[in-house]
Order: sequence, then C-alpha cells, then structure tokens
Amino acid sequence: MRNLLVEKVNVTLPKETLDKLRRFVPAGERSHVIAEATAQYLEGLTQKAILRQVAGLWKHRTSLRTQTDVNRALKRLRGSTTRRLQRLSERG
Repeated sequence: MRNLLVEKVNVTLPKETLDKLRRFVPAGERSHVIAEATAQYLEGLTQKAILRQVAGLWKHRTSLRTQTDVNRALKRLRGSTTRRLQRLSERG
C-alpha cells in the first residue's frame, strides 16, 4: 500500500473476525491488514458500480449475443484501429 495520510477510527467487528485477526496477524500489522482488505473490497465495489453504469451500452446490438460474437466485434474494432494507426504513421 502506498504511503498515504492516515486517520485513526473506531470500528466494530464481529467477535469471530476479531479473534481470527488477533490469532493470525501480529499486533503491529493489524491496521495495515484491515486497511488493505478494506481497499480491496472497495475496489471491487467500484468495479461493480462501473459495470452497472456501462451495462446496457450495447444492449441494442442484437448481433452480440454470444462470446464469439463479442470477440468477432472486438477483432473488427481493433483491426480498424490498427489500420488507422498505420495510415497516420505513414503520413508522419
């Protein structure tokens, strides 16, 4: 984890969770473990929120029903980008 500003907070944890934390994590490392686990959990929530935001962008594209359809469309998009970049570099 990066060296960030820290703030002391009080949290309430289930007894079983706290017992495991005390059993497996040395006293000087517990805050770091809690901070890292929280950061990972929040990253997952952030990714889910982003996916929800973009989830229907291509809903109208009935041609994208299977993973094969999606792969084919991505290949076409990537190919057009590659060709465009080649044209731009030739002009250069």
